[in-house]
Amino acid sequence: MREGEPSIGFGFRMAERHIGLPQPTLTQRVIQIAGGEAFKAPSGKAFRVIQIQGADGNDYKVIEVADWVELSMDILLNPGKMRKPTREKIGAFLIWFAIKGFYAEANVALKGVYSGKSSRATTRWLMQRQSGKATRKTYTDLLLELNVHSTTYGKWTNTVYKGLFGMPAAEMKQRWLLMAGDPKIARNYISEERGIEAVKFCENMVVQMYVDDLEEAHREAISLTVRKYKLHPSGGYWS
Repeated sequence: MREGEPSIGFGFRMAERHIGLPQPTLTQRVIQIAGGEAFKAPSGKAFRVIQIQGADGNDYKVIEVADWVELSMDILLNPGKMRKPTREKIGAFLIWFAIKGFYAEANVALKGVYSGKSSRATTRWLMQRQSGKATRKTYTDLLLELNVHSTTYGKWTNTVYKGLFGMPAAEMKQRWLLMAGDPKIARNYISEERGIEAVKFCENMVVQMYVDDLEEAHREAISLTVRKYKLHPSGGYWS
């Protein structure tokens, strides 16, 4: 950072949450160098690690934010055996920083200032834009962890759609296309927007309710979603 400007650190615990790299894995890559510690990236490049004491009295290892961005790119370029979900999360982390940075620069150029209000508005927009992806990602992560092959994801998607709407995903989506704007729809018709919201809720509930039986988690999640959204899977959704 420039002299006189604050330096912002990003801790290992935050990295585990936002980048997807487990804290023990990060800690294992910390090496001793002259004058302190450094994180050794897959490429061999070293990034300075600073130890600070938090307000709770605990010690935390942090890396300057600009170094985290460069480090994340280094990991993506040298992934080794890193799993795809982790690479995707690192990519999302970089996208978030890029978008926030661009909007900050644009606001300064257009308005002369980038206020806290503008920053919060950009964050809310980003979160809304990514919310559906995040829910779906968590659901597919669960399937991946359970060694469900990606070619059978469609089976579980159809399980959700059949449970909520009484028909497979492709058929329900086709109904939404055909029925858009049709005034002669059944009283139990659900709009596409509301239907997708229900699917997101259901998939999230599957993740929350899973213990050791994926089918059971789907049944319970579907039952709760049907109740919450007042669905009529047995009655059909057509005019």
